Amino acid sequence: MFIYQATYSRYHSRKFNIKIHLRKRILTKKIIFGALLLLTAVFGWSFLPSSPGKMTLIDQQYRQYSTTCPALINVKSTAPTDALNSTFSLLNWNIYKQQHQQWSKKLNEWANQADLITLQEAKYDQDLIHFSQQQKLSYYQNIAFNYQKQNYGVNTFSRVQAQQACGTRYSEPWTLVPKTGIATTYAFKDTTQSLLLVNLHGVNFTFTAEPLKEQVAPYIQLIEQHQGPIIISGDFNTWSEARTKEIIGTLVKAGFNETQFSKDQRLTILGLPLDHIFFRDLEMINAKSIATIASDHTPQLVTFSLLTKN
Repeated sequence: MFIYQATYSRYHSRKFNIKIHLRKRILTKKIIFGALLLLTAVFGWSFLPSSPGKMTLIDQQYRQYSTTCPALINVKSTAPTDALNSTFSLLNWNIYKQQHQQWSKKLNEWANQADLITLQEAKYDQDLIHFSQQQKLSYYQNIAFNYQKQNYGVNTFSRVQAQQACGTRYSEPWTLVPKTGIATTYAFKDTTQSLLLVNLHGVNFTFTAEPLKEQVAPYIQLIEQHQGPIIISGDFNTWSEARTKEIIGTLVKAGFNETQFSKDQRLTILGLPLDHIFFRDLEMINAKSIATIASDHTPQLVTFSLLTKN
């Protein structure tokens, strides 16, 4: 009888604790939502960032595209289309809206070593446009939101013109501020192969990994139909085990390797890095994770080479 009572007591105590935990989660959600409503009521909608009516890609010629991945659109260019060398380098960096003073100096320094650049939290302003002109880079910006007359989102730069492009926009479930992604393709010299490059800023403020899974889904469809090398780069906001397992597990299953760094300087939360570079059908030659105070995130600079055919 005593054993039964003790077991029954433990069962109900555990059940009670689960109920308390669930109530706390629901209360937290209500507090977040209530705070957003209160701020909106007090300050009006101008307090919150606004977003374009549809997914909007902009290139260096100020042309706009609204093709959503996994569909790719052939992009026209007034400049001569070049092609990547078989060995090339990629810089990935969450630039923190260019809020730190050293961002321009450091970005130019690292850009000199890169053929492709994937930025997250990029503010699309004259300084960033000037950077692209200085470095003679083509680019695509996918606008996530506009705040105080400035556009923010992900930006992919390249020393060669892209052949195709598409983008995605996925709203944060609670803040409703979107996160964006870009996919672009590039030709290689002396081969019919092309590179698919994905630049993604992962949704952040979620209680489960499901929204992140949904955000990545169009790119999974895209990589299934691409014949050739692929790089998936960005800030995935993998601050929990569930989110990390979702991203790494999905991409490893699809045949990707994750770039590893001998001296890892990447920003971590709860011991988990947020920024990742995954690759398939490429050889990694060199990988550097670079310490800096020019953003809250640190950049990664990786050199790849096409696989040699036996």
